[in-house]
Amino acid sequence: MDTSLFKLALTSQTIFGAVQFFVVLFVLGSVLGALQFYHANDRLTFSCSLKPDDFTKQLCYDKYTSTMSPWLIPRNVVAIIYGVSCIWWICFLFYSAVTIRQIKRDQEARPNQRQTQWGKLSCIYNIHVVFRLVFLGVMIGVFCSSQTFNLPSVFECIPRTPQTNKIVTPVMESKMECNDLHYKEKSILNIVILAIVALVMMLGISELLQLKLTGKEFREMLLGNVFEEGNNNSDREPLLNGGET
Repeated sequence: MDTSLFKLALTSQTIFGAVQFFVVLFVLGSVLGALQFYHANDRLTFSCSLKPDDFTKQLCYDKYTSTMSPWLIPRNVVAIIYGVSCIWWICFLFYSAVTIRQIKRDQEARPNQRQTQWGKLSCIYNIHVVFRLVFLGVMIGVFCSSQTFNLPSVFECIPRTPQTNKIVTPVMESKMECNDLHYKEKSILNIVILAIVALVMMLGISELLQLKLTGKEFREMLLGNVFEEGNNNSDREPLLNGGET
């Protein structure tokens, strides 16, 4: 990715939007990497007493997974949040960057339309923020309803032995104790996922309040405008110092 284009995209965001983008891209991305590592080794780190055969162990592992995560496992939930957020965010970042560049390019040729163009971009930006909040709220609901947060240290499994003939015979069910060697780490990651998504939502709400309640115009809240003002001030300082001498 072109660095200058990446910087241009970030300057078309507010400070809250830029922080959210980095939190999702890097922090949530790191959590997704950790979950993928544990998922790849789940079957190997799941052990049971009585040394069951592979078939019985697989039955207990499947039962454990479906009990702890009836709908979606944490890795899949985070993957959905990360994928949708990044795709939506990156598309909007570059859309807003290109639009702002076009507005500045046309401000001399069509000065009367400048305010209308900024108003349209502001409206789309607000829709973008609201969409993120609604999406994250739905995903938190899905995550909370589909996951056991504190995984048990011991999981009791009663494997069902399939009948091989038509005659029904009583089967003695043997209860086994199984456990996931990484249950503590996964429990911590579940809390971390909630904390990260909650943080992003709080930043999103703060961004929406900033856009709606502050008296500043939309373009004055963008990082590009802040950086430009900083550069202008730094350019003035030598002149002011020279005037004093």
